Amino acid sequence: MRLVLSLSLALFALPALCATVRGPADIAALTASADAVVHARVVHRSSDWAGGTSKSGLIYTRVVLEPIEVWKGSAKAFVVRVPGGAAGDYDQIVQGTAHFEPGEEVVVYLRKLAPGIFDVSHWALGKFSISAASPASGKRALRDRAGLSCVGCGGDEADELSLEELRTRTLRAAGGKQ
Repeated sequence: MRLVLSLSLALFALPALCATVRGPADIAALTASADAVVHARVVHRSSDWAGGTSKSGLIYTRVVLEPIEVWKGSAKAFVVRVPGGAAGDYDQIVQGTAHFEPGEEVVVYLRKLAPGIFDVSHWALGKFSISAASPASGKRALRDRAGLSCVGCGGDEADELSLEELRTRTLRAAGGKQ
């Protein structure tokens, strides 16, 4: 009984598991490090083993975005590769990655991996979910830092702002409409 109690207390004393990324991750820094910035809707999400077989040991989720407006870059198609997902009887959870839901409206800061294939810059810090518009405030952009620690991020980095403010800051950092 004493051993069980000691182990239980030790587990509660452990710090929360999270991924660590290097900042800064303000809008200007995200824009500068991104090859593309897109306001889009998630139209499809699927997961599979890297290389098509479980031998790799890695599962990736493929997210297809339908652009609403491209704020930086010139790509026409956007497929985002995110570490983790579900394949067969296996689930892989990777802390700190951006999560996408079909039908979700997002703004993402992307790094190009191959033509039309991207990953999210600064992991979850490079994704803002867009909430439904309210008559008083319009659409809001929300960034989720759950499961993520950022070394070098400033306390003044905005995690919630209007979609229009996010657009204005991004375009200003990108040097105007691309």
